[in-house]
Amino acid sequence: MKQGTAIVGFILSFLAGMLVMWGLNQGTGLKKDSIKADASGAWSDAESPVPVTSKDPTWGSRTAPVTMVVFSEFECPFCSRVEGSLEAIKTEYGPEKIRVVWKSYPLPFHANARPASVAAETVRALAGNDAFWKFHKTAFANQKALNRENFEKWAADAGVDMVKFKDALDKNTYAEKVDADQKLGQSLGVRGTPHAFINGVVMNGAQPLDKFKEVVDAQLTAAKALADGGTKPDKVYVEATKKNFKPADKAAERGERPERAEDKNVWNVPVGKSPVKGAPDALVTLVIFSEYQCPFCKRVEPTLDQLMKDYAGKLRIVWKDRPLSFHADAEPAAMFVAEARKQKGDKGFWDAHNLLFQNQPKFKMENFEEYAKTLGLNWAAVKKAIETKAHAASIAADVELAESLRASGTPHMFINGRRLSGAQPIDSFKKVIDEELAKAEALVKAGTPAKAVYDEIMKKAQTPAAKK
Repeated sequence: MKQGTAIVGFILSFLAGMLVMWGLNQGTGLKKDSIKADASGAWSDAESPVPVTSKDPTWGSRTAPVTMVVFSEFECPFCSRVEGSLEAIKTEYGPEKIRVVWKSYPLPFHANARPASVAAETVRALAGNDAFWKFHKTAFANQKALNRENFEKWAADAGVDMVKFKDALDKNTYAEKVDADQKLGQSLGVRGTPHAFINGVVMNGAQPLDKFKEVVDAQLTAAKALADGGTKPDKVYVEATKKNFKPADKAAERGERPERAEDKNVWNVPVGKSPVKGAPDALVTLVIFSEYQCPFCKRVEPTLDQLMKDYAGKLRIVWKDRPLSFHADAEPAAMFVAEARKQKGDKGFWDAHNLLFQNQPKFKMENFEEYAKTLGLNWAAVKKAIETKAHAASIAADVELAESLRASGTPHMFINGRRLSGAQPIDSFKKVIDEELAKAEALVKAGTPAKAVYDEIMKKAQTPAAKK
């Protein structure tokens, strides 16, 4: 009898222990799509140059030797594409080796990105990390359906108290978290999405999985060296980022000097329906990604005007909108010029384009009204276009093309597909133009019609990352 009682007691104790372990695993996030940081309570790595805290959506262990901080948003197609790589990273390395931290960085030309970011941050604040990642996964799976009705449905599916959720969204309670993330990103040099820091090492764009793994593996080795040297596990991230992070070169990011000078590729940059000036059969095509508030973009305009004179009949210029997120007036200015084109064609576009650069940075509504009168535009239509973002789709298409080409700063040019970035001196432009002109003349001599030269070059050019 005593033996039977002992056996029953052992079984009950064993089952109780299993239940405790199950509870711990639930709390520590060892199940799929969970995070161990939840069990760690409040924590902060604010002393890192890329600061993260327990208020950020997080997956992985607090003491994981590698932390990947991802600035991203839910409407960007490239952010959606990189999610596959991030999931593969989490699966391969696991929560003990890698920690993933999300920072909200909704781009202004994606109308639904900010509401989605605020909704996601609200889910995190009210229901924790597990709920956030569930909402996050559903939002990316339904990227074309980002609206309030669906936010509420996805939040409910994630286990959020709906009374609190609706109240918080109505009051915009957690919008300040999104604003804080964006401000941080801008200070770190984030200009587009996705943009990641792996223990402080920059990974910009929807890179292939192998690129991420290369950096993660290197950082695992470096983190082990730090730990072997006496750095506490929960301080490895801070020390690693202090070693790896290099402050954003504002001049390079904003166009003062060349970016990616090592790029030897010829890129396929479609003209599409963008505004063009110059002869249609010009042998050299210069595509510029630019915006109206950037001082470096204004600086390059006289150079482009001079090039059009020096290469009359041989050079054409194509404009692509690339309003930067930290220039609040760049998007309204782009809307103004796009509406001018709608009303008065390409001539109206270039007239408005020139007028805005002449008056930079005066881009308030009263300024636009004055410019509309000067240009003979229908002001009511212009005002409506700015307020409703009537030309958002075409601007977003240009920006997405820029992102796929890794044209992160402005001005950013492609001369017959060859990259030239920043407000360069005119001789830098002429060097590339002369080289491309010689190649184009050889094509014409071989039988290619002049008006088909650019298309012929693009056939063999490298195609940027395709949209998902």
